Amino acid sequence: MRLYVQPVHDVFQTNAYFYINEKNRHGCLIDPGAQPDKLLRSIKEHGWQIDAILLTHGHFDHTGAVDQLTKALNVPYYIHQRGPEYLQDDDLNLARQNNRHIQIDQQPHLLEDGDQLNLEEAGVDLKVLYTPGHSFDSVTYYDDDNEVAFVGDVLYNDGPGIWQFPGGNEKELMTTIKEKLCPMPTGVQCFVGHTMPMQISQVRHVMKEIEEN
Repeated sequence: MRLYVQPVHDVFQTNAYFYINEKNRHGCLIDPGAQPDKLLRSIKEHGWQIDAILLTHGHFDHTGAVDQLTKALNVPYYIHQRGPEYLQDDDLNLARQNNRHIQIDQQPHLLEDGDQLNLEEAGVDLKVLYTPGHSFDSVTYYDDDNEVAFVGDVLYNDGPGIWQFPGGNEKELMTTIKEKLCPMPTGVQCFVGHTMPMQISQVRHVMKEIEEN
């Protein structure tokens, strides 16, 4: 599997990720927050076959291109079982505060903690970890075979993510990082929503400093 980072920009810049099997060009797209035309151009230029869209959570800056892409690509999209609460509420998903509106006509496939998401054509299994704190619908998609985790906004700026938005909770976020991320193998790379990736060893170090202070 090969990972491609495609920053997209509307109100905020968000990292969209293509996770692709280089042999047959099948894979998935994670957190397409904006600029669907830009993402579709990348797909066409590389000859990729996108089999699914995966959402780490329901904030508008991670979901803004989903409606156009599901229609253009005729693919399903996945979110935690509490994700529709965000998708259907422009106050909760922060769209209204930024003069935006989220509408996704297709219904999502809903995920629970511990689900195994098999992308058969791409030949990859992603474990779904419920990782709330930034939002109450946040999940991490974890590929243990390739030591890759897509964590959304659970991490930000070399540390814990932001918890001050509706549905966020500082204590829950810290518990999530300590109990769901830190136990991962040291070599796992966490790919985040807006900033640079963090290795698990770095995450552990940051959490230790927070606990000591």
